[in-house]
Amino acid sequence: MIRCPNPECQAINPEGSDYCASCQTFLPHRYLWAAGQGKLGPEHLGERYAWQHQRVVLDTQPGLPPESPEPMPAEVWPYLMLAPHSLHMPQPYALLNAGTDHELLLLDVAAIAPRLGERKPRLLPTLREAWQSASSLQQLSWLWQVAGLWPDFTEQQIASSLLGDQLRVQGSLVTLLALPQDTQPLTLEALGGFGKTLVAQAQPSIREFLESLCTQLIQGDIATPEVLVTCLDQAIVAAAAGYQMDYGLAVQTDQGPSRKRNEDACYPASGTSQTHAVGPGPQNNPPLLLLVCDGIGGHDGGDVASRLAIATIQQQLAPLLEQLSTQATHDPVAVTLAIEQAVWAANDQISQHNDQGHRQARDRMGTTLVMALVIGVQIYIAHIGDSRAYHIGPTSCRQITFDDDVAAREVRLGYGFYADVAHRPGTGALIQALGMGSSASLHMSVQRLILSEDTVLLLCSDGLSDYDRVELFWQTQLLPVLRQQAQPATAVTNLVQLANQYNGHDNITVGVISGRIQPLKSSPSSVAKPAPSELLTPTLSKTRPILQPELQPTEVQPTEVSVAAPSPKNSPWPILVGLVGVLGLATAITMLVFREGPMAFPPLPASSSPQAVQDSSEVGIADDELASPSLAPRSYLQLIQPIALLSAPQLPTVASEDNALGQLPTGTVVQVLTRQDLAADQSRWVKLKVCTVNGQQSSGQALTGAAETGPNGTDVAPEPSESPVTLPTPVPLTSGSEGWILEARLAPMARAAEALTCPSN
Repeated sequence: MIRCPNPECQAINPEGSDYCASCQTFLPHRYLWAAGQGKLGPEHLGERYAWQHQRVVLDTQPGLPPESPEPMPAEVWPYLMLAPHSLHMPQPYALLNAGTDHELLLLDVAAIAPRLGERKPRLLPTLREAWQSASSLQQLSWLWQVAGLWPDFTEQQIASSLLGDQLRVQGSLVTLLALPQDTQPLTLEALGGFGKTLVAQAQPSIREFLESLCTQLIQGDIATPEVLVTCLDQAIVAAAAGYQMDYGLAVQTDQGPSRKRNEDACYPASGTSQTHAVGPGPQNNPPLLLLVCDGIGGHDGGDVASRLAIATIQQQLAPLLEQLSTQATHDPVAVTLAIEQAVWAANDQISQHNDQGHRQARDRMGTTLVMALVIGVQIYIAHIGDSRAYHIGPTSCRQITFDDDVAAREVRLGYGFYADVAHRPGTGALIQALGMGSSASLHMSVQRLILSEDTVLLLCSDGLSDYDRVELFWQTQLLPVLRQQAQPATAVTNLVQLANQYNGHDNITVGVISGRIQPLKSSPSSVAKPAPSELLTPTLSKTRPILQPELQPTEVQPTEVSVAAPSPKNSPWPILVGLVGVLGLATAITMLVFREGPMAFPPLPASSSPQAVQDSSEVGIADDELASPSLAPRSYLQLIQPIALLSAPQLPTVASEDNALGQLPTGTVVQVLTRQDLAADQSRWVKLKVCTVNGQQSSGQALTGAAETGPNGTDVAPEPSESPVTLPTPVPLTSGSEGWILEARLAPMARAAEALTCPSN
């Protein structure tokens, strides 16, 4: 029986029900694996958990957060430290009978297949059990994932979990049932020995490669996990030549029913639906890019930050995408670096825009980011903030990204299990986002996936993912796409509508990529044996974008260089990043970004670049605020041309003498009070208060431009406005007057001024 999670209902329902019979609330079926040495029986589970079979138990009260143990047992720490690997490993959910012979650690998102209409869940097959029937590409992909996990698992002394029956597979993904402690230190020789047991049942096209690879691991010829990953990368590229990949993409963003403006942004443009066919040869290898951003900063800039990030990243990656479209292969190191540079450039652009507008602490605008770059069978996922990416397989919906929020930070610090911490007040606040500070303190995540079976990727802002809506809707909306029973565009439209219906508190952006893979008719060629001696110092591709420190981020251009990258084992970057992380820890802890706009970021110094505003406008954002960031509320402006104020905003096509308030001459200092969007045409208006008035114009004279004094004392003619503005009955305004002007008209007619004390009304 499952208790309804709705606190106003709490009805008891049969386990076979998906919705509460009383209130129709979705009933989460949270099946957990009971790790521990003690014998498992109903008497050890208490009243909350119900035994199913083997060591699988069901949480019968999914609406009640479980309690975290205090202090945290030593055997739990590896789960917490490796939480960002949540795509592959379980998360601790509860600890029962702590300190006794019957201690049980309940693990969530373990290697248990969801119910999917069945009465009982089942364990996923071990890698050994699924190995023989897997394709060559899938076999290589599984080994590639194990190699990627190996360094962190050996550091936490749990690498033995990658070598036995704890290692399970869920379609194209490897996942772990539990993380037992190693009894002795393990090296790559042990991984080579594990691979040897798989050689006999490997697909013929990779059998010789795998035999040679394992031999070199055992003999020490492959001495680092980085070289092992590179060898497998090359084998995957060779194996992928025997497959045809078909991709579909759709994306949509929506304002939502309760927000006045949409601060989300996406690339391609909202409403886009496209398909790509990827085959052998460079002419059939177009890359696919999907970006989702959720702006932070409310009416004063969240939409600007998200669109600026989209435009900057798209612009920065354009040379790479053009290059990739003409190549059959690519260098993963160079692509990862290009993605990082593009995100850093976007961060710098938003930060400079904040500095130019004198935005401090909680007033700084920013944005989250999640992106997917598909190149052949390889998928790159980059992520900052709490916008998410999900991997949808035939029997699973797994979150790829790990939120940059307070809850995630507290889990890694050992303050509790995520299921408990996420329900504590304030733990949904972000600890980092684009635009909040220097790129040196930005810790982005770039992951890679291999398409070895039909897959669907979901990218979304938290307008959809909040309250576990993805977990609620993936079977009905995304599985049909995977099974080719529905198009990505249909799923995107439906998910946006469902998010508005069941959440409705925020903007929503949803992007879906469907990937279908089919073997070509020709038999696959054998994969060449690895040559690790040639891979000890892998080189980056000769043409890649280089971010020059002296240039603005938008000025980055692809540069012909030949760069020999140091071996990752000896690279100084991990040390430098570690030092930056230590120095920035105190700042990161205070970086709390709330979805409604309030933030707790430290003030940053003003940008030293006088070209920041101009560069911001060059990335293609059509927003007047970018042209003049000094239009923020409470800022002061000095007019370099005369302007006319209205008593209220009005449509440009409507002319009303009754709405004409008065005129202000050149040199007048005003304060920005507020800004307002006119719903009828989406135009933005600014409300000003007059502080000081200089040089009143004579009555009846058209208001035209006047000379401005340049830095050397000479007169500088201001840029002419679109046309002289003539008031029907000009009225000179005085200090304390308040009126409205179209922001697009005000921006070129004013410059930032020193703070003054304006007269009160």
